[in-house]
Amino acid sequence: MTGLMNEIAAVVVLLCLLVVVIVKPRRIPEGLAGFAGALLLVAIGATTATAAVSQIGELMPTALFLGTCLILAGLCEREGLFSYLGRVTVRLSHGNPSRLFLLSFLMCAIVTAALSLDTTVLLLTPVILHMTNRARADFRPYVYAACHLANTASLLLPVSNLTNLLAMNSSGLDFLAFARTMFLPWCAAIAVEYIVMRIAFRFSFSDEVLLEGRAKRDEDSTGEDSKENVPIFALCVVIASLGGFMVSSSLGAPPFWVALLACMVLLVHRVIREGAVLGKEFRRISKDSNLSFLVFVLSLAVVVSALSGNGLGSLLSPLFSGEATLVKLLVVAGCSALAANLLNNLPAAMLLIPLAASSGSTMVMAVLIGVNIGPNLTYAGSLATILWRRIVHNHGKRITLARFTGIGLVSVPLCIFFATLSLWLVTLH
Repeated sequence: MTGLMNEIAAVVVLLCLLVVVIVKPRRIPEGLAGFAGALLLVAIGATTATAAVSQIGELMPTALFLGTCLILAGLCEREGLFSYLGRVTVRLSHGNPSRLFLLSFLMCAIVTAALSLDTTVLLLTPVILHMTNRARADFRPYVYAACHLANTASLLLPVSNLTNLLAMNSSGLDFLAFARTMFLPWCAAIAVEYIVMRIAFRFSFSDEVLLEGRAKRDEDSTGEDSKENVPIFALCVVIASLGGFMVSSSLGAPPFWVALLACMVLLVHRVIREGAVLGKEFRRISKDSNLSFLVFVLSLAVVVSALSGNGLGSLLSPLFSGEATLVKLLVVAGCSALAANLLNNLPAAMLLIPLAASSGSTMVMAVLIGVNIGPNLTYAGSLATILWRRIVHNHGKRITLARFTGIGLVSVPLCIFFATLSLWLVTLH
């Protein structure tokens, strides 16, 4: 087959895999579909077996780390960490919807940064839906904010997003240097998200909403908080893990081992102190790790190998040549956001980050801004957004494509602009 035909085949396989993830057919696990797609591309010669194995080998440590982070988040959920955060958020709002939204917004931003966007989507979104029901608040601003922050607030730390791990590995930055570089862009982006959400849902924070259900909130909170168990151990493990990630990165050790140790500590605590049944915990851990999804992620690496190896990589490489001026960074971030919505952000990151790495860490971070924030424009932009939509619908809540896209058309360009501007200002110093 010619290079063009191989490129077309790779794009078709990628689109089919995304359809499987979005539709989620009952009898076709995403991992099996991904493996079949990767095998097909090797069989038709779109990529070689050697290149496929090499791509999978490079991504394997990152995939293992992602799996342990998902397990850690699941253990934290069973320790009651996220439900506790939701209850505290409602209590501290004192019946004020504006304050409730601000606290919920900050909770999503911090959880995303510290425990990854998957945690916010899979574990925090149901908590937020329960929280808004309990507070008698309009659920829409809270769940839309959770979705946007799952993507946007994942800019801060290498552990916040799988794309960040790819960027850190290619940029040459360690954990602390990555966080220092992205702190100002992260602050700028989430500030823009907050302003856009407040304007988009301004009628949800009126005085009428404040009065509605206040008596019910007071009734629900009577006697409940005094006997509330604070998940101190889980909080300490999460904080210690973040410190461990910094230390391991400075020593050149894979963060996987820190995450694995944190999982083991929480597991032992649950079995010894909480009386959890070991066999039941192992079954839950197996479910938390989402092995099918990890196989799917590794399969995407083979698809990207076929895309980049048949001419697309050479076609895109001039985009990253030249000095990292503000205009150049904005173009790179904008094109990366477009690629994220056309290809999905994970394959886009796998394709673009290695190309940007030859031009320095600043160019890599511009790509990261685009592929992390860009998916807020379309449902298919990131796997996290697809999962978020499914979870909200499973809870009987209705969200509309027009509202989602309308908010994204405003927030995405503004967030990318101010985050990229902040990145450029950071690099000047």
